[in-house]
Amino acid sequence: MLSPVAISEGNTWSAYVEVNVQPNVGCLHTTRLWVAKGNRPYRLMYLIPPKRENAENGMKILGWAQTSRLVLVQTEQWQYGSDAPDLQQVLAIDAGTGEVYEPQLEALLQNRKDKQCTFRVTDAGFSSDRDVVILVRAKFFTAVEVDETEADVPVAKRCANREETWSFNYATGEVKLGTGETLHIFRKSLPNQAK
Repeated sequence: MLSPVAISEGNTWSAYVEVNVQPNVGCLHTTRLWVAKGNRPYRLMYLIPPKRENAENGMKILGWAQTSRLVLVQTEQWQYGSDAPDLQQVLAIDAGTGEVYEPQLEALLQNRKDKQCTFRVTDAGFSSDRDVVILVRAKFFTAVEVDETEADVPVAKRCANREETWSFNYATGEVKLGTGETLHIFRKSLPNQAK
């Protein structure tokens, strides 16, 4: 399976995702991110292999930092037929060097240790700051077991159902709850012509 081709601002860079599924071997997924500058050939930039605990995976290109070669992607890894939670990541990858900026998303739960909280990433982008600052928007809710509902969780342990935007600043290492800052990201895609 191939994703549409995501084009950077100024048409300087392009990227697409390829997912190979091996259905005869337990549905193993291998996900690759391919990038190219201008009309040069695509080269492999990032690979997610199937893992024993998370044999299935995928990636979505969210877009590009404005006037930049940083491509922002969201990844997901899961185990088929399991009620274990899946693993989400947001990555900013420098298409020129291959350097990966990975926000440590578990930091979103640091102030909620006394609550039974979990979250889902709903979107991501960059701040208007000149440094690499990744903004991650996440929806928080009460984590429940498969055979439970939120009503089974004591009120004091429930998580408020709300969406928040967090910033991850790579220059300072600061992680903080944002104030509703706009996500800056360039999104343009074309159908994938790869055969």
